[in-house]
Amino acid sequence: MRIWFSLTMMLLAAPTWVASHLHAQTAPTGIAALLRPESQSPTLTPSSIQQSLASVDQPPTVTQFEPWWKSIATIPFHLSENTLRVDGDTLILEALQHSYHIAALRENITIAQTGICRAAADFDPSTFVESKFVRTSVPTGSTLDAGSGIDRLREEDFRVNGGFRRKTIRGGRFEVAQRLGLQDSNSEFFTPTQQGNSRLTFSFNQPLLNGAGESFNRSLIVLAQLDTDIARQKTTTGIQNHLLAIQEAMWNLYFQRISMLLRIRHLQQANSIHQWLEKRQELDSLISQLKRAESAVASRKAELSRAVTSIRNAEDRLRSLVNSPSLTADRSLEIIPTVPPSTAFVPIKMEDAIVTALESRSEIVELGFELDSTRVRLDIARNDMLPVLDLVLESYLSGLRGRYDVGRSWVDQFSRGEPSYAAGLQFEMPVGRRAACADIRRRQSQLRQLAHRLSETIAQLESEVSAAVREVQTSHREMMSRQVAMQSAAEYVNLVSNRWHELPGEGYSSNAILEDLLDAQDRLLNEEVALANARVSYVLSTIQLKRATGTLLEIHPLSQSQ
Repeated sequence: MRIWFSLTMMLLAAPTWVASHLHAQTAPTGIAALLRPESQSPTLTPSSIQQSLASVDQPPTVTQFEPWWKSIATIPFHLSENTLRVDGDTLILEALQHSYHIAALRENITIAQTGICRAAADFDPSTFVESKFVRTSVPTGSTLDAGSGIDRLREEDFRVNGGFRRKTIRGGRFEVAQRLGLQDSNSEFFTPTQQGNSRLTFSFNQPLLNGAGESFNRSLIVLAQLDTDIARQKTTTGIQNHLLAIQEAMWNLYFQRISMLLRIRHLQQANSIHQWLEKRQELDSLISQLKRAESAVASRKAELSRAVTSIRNAEDRLRSLVNSPSLTADRSLEIIPTVPPSTAFVPIKMEDAIVTALESRSEIVELGFELDSTRVRLDIARNDMLPVLDLVLESYLSGLRGRYDVGRSWVDQFSRGEPSYAAGLQFEMPVGRRAACADIRRRQSQLRQLAHRLSETIAQLESEVSAAVREVQTSHREMMSRQVAMQSAAEYVNLVSNRWHELPGEGYSSNAILEDLLDAQDRLLNEEVALANARVSYVLSTIQLKRATGTLLEIHPLSQSQ
């Protein structure tokens, strides 16, 4: 044993002796040349760069591997008395039913749909009633005003006018009104006295140029429908982003649970070393080794405490996004994701993903509706360029009786009266029509602006989809590389652990190997965390690809029968 320890010390001191010996040489060759800094930094050449990049594109060949924590991460950790198992599909359905954020987004569609009803209501018939009482008392300036000997003309007139009016789909305005009145005057020319009068009026006003046509008069309804479609696409975008956040929160919770498991095992490894040293304290372990192990145990306990808090924070984040009663009824509930991440790689063609995104992304569809809306507004502006030319038609029947006999006067409209009628045209055109010309230029400019925005959105979409496809491929390669790195780190821990157990506890070499063992365990923890994170990142990259191509969620309007 002593001879073996001496050989070990010689080997540890050998690099120092060789370096000092070689440093004394004036012309270093052989090993000395290899130890020179320039020999340790290889020169990069185009071929070496190409070979390195080619090796990165090819993921390492690994055997079928499942991490040790896969079967444990989905069991209860007894962080709470009650547990709830969830998966991605269940959380999405719960969020669509209970999420406050999604409910608020859906109201945008309902709000926009009210605009359709409001625009269509412009063609609904409306009823009206008007009443007015007028008493007149004016001095007479002529015997023709009221007769001889009458110095003031005094009249009383009370009338009620009621009926209904309606706008037609082609812009015409139709009105039917019945007027009933009571009128009296002190004029000797007013006969009969105490009159009861009535008049039934029919009027129709039809635009012939400006404001004429079904397409123009339905334009507000079409605009309201387009606004509803735009709101539906914006809602789809918002809901997709929210569902993506839910998926990220669920997989973050899964990752935090794995992270806690890793830190539990990390702590157990430190406890095992500390217990080993305590048992050998009277044999060959040193106080410095015990203190180093105690430090590792305390540090890893702190990391474990932080890991438990991270799990609780991740659960609260998931609750706030889903707002499901099953999650919020008991806030101490332990939430357990039941489906581990899938590591199967599905080849994706960049061109197919871009085509799918162009067909499905709500941003593209939304811009299409905005283009249609601007075209409709351009047609309205062109209609406003036309002069106002209206056909005016009116006809009425009237009756008159004395002694305020309104009822008989109303009957006389049909039995004694005969129709009166009028017809004419109204023309109006602003000089210069500057306002209409400005509206046309504005709508044309908006069309060009939307065309540029569409081109920009397509370019951004292609870039986003390309990045999402590359992220899926890169995440898978990274996951495979992390797996190799973790396995190598685990093998290294086993080698150092076996070597430490075989060495005596005394001496510098034992302290160095203990330090190397603790560092190797830390590196293994880092590699395991990196592998767990890489597996979760790969799953998230596939979900983000669905979001980038617009296939994560689609909202279809309900038919009238539904």
